[in-house]
Amino acid sequence: MKQTFIFLSFLLLPFIGLSQEFNPTVTVNGDRVQTNETQVFTDLQNQLQQFMLNQEWTDDRFEDNEKIKLNIQITLGNNSDVPSQTYQADVQIQAIRPVYNASYETTMLNFIDPKWSFSYNNSDRLVYTRGIYTTEIVSLLSYYAYITLGMDYDSFALLGGSPFYEKALEIANYSEQNGRPGWSAFGDKRDRYYLARDFMDPQFENFRKFLYTYHRLGLDIFGESPDEARTNIIQGLNELKGVRRAIPISVTMDVFFAAKGAEIANMFSKATKEQADEVGRVLLELDPTRAQIYKKLLTP
Repeated sequence: MKQTFIFLSFLLLPFIGLSQEFNPTVTVNGDRVQTNETQVFTDLQNQLQQFMLNQEWTDDRFEDNEKIKLNIQITLGNNSDVPSQTYQADVQIQAIRPVYNASYETTMLNFIDPKWSFSYNNSDRLVYTRGIYTTEIVSLLSYYAYITLGMDYDSFALLGGSPFYEKALEIANYSEQNGRPGWSAFGDKRDRYYLARDFMDPQFENFRKFLYTYHRLGLDIFGESPDEARTNIIQGLNELKGVRRAIPISVTMDVFFAAKGAEIANMFSKATKEQADEVGRVLLELDPTRAQIYKKLLTP
């Protein structure tokens, strides 16, 4: 069985437990909601936690030290209405993967979704059944469970996450029909539909292969073979140029470099001038948003 860890850490209202695939922490912050009925936030947090604990997401069996640590922080908006049981929220999902043979941990995913809109009654039964829309909150949590699993499996085996991205895209497609924000295939390119679609797009295959190259053939061997690790990463980054040109607007690429850009630059800060220059130029093409970081790699 593959060894996998994703550690996600938040401090607000922790509630931690164990499940088959995930060791999750769900937190709910209701400070912005004007209400005296604050017990509803604790109830919501506990019920969502139990959903993540009780649902079986794969057919694989995980040992305790293989379970994915998953944290989802939900910040309810001031336009939430407790009496009508309707809620708006910003949600942050952050994943950190350990590096083999090192004490270092690397950020896999750090994504903020500002478009959670759902109804909640503490009598609701939360169960995910593939292909069936039950409630919006089930769709939201299930979607990110499968995105996380896909990235985790991709980082350990070439294209290993395909079954999970397929399920995430399926959830996005049927959830869109219920009119809640964040699912549209025709709106904001940062919506959930596009994140899942990118992973399933054949033009995006080299990005998914790079998840494996970067983690297993880069970071995981960097301590013992830094030159080999850098060479593998350079090759993978050059292959990403074709992905960026084919899909110039990609939430998935943007999220990746938000998490990894500074880390990659740091890995090449002590490389040869030739390697540092090459990586600096490639990163400037792939991720101009962080140009100030990448320009430091270039020879004056």
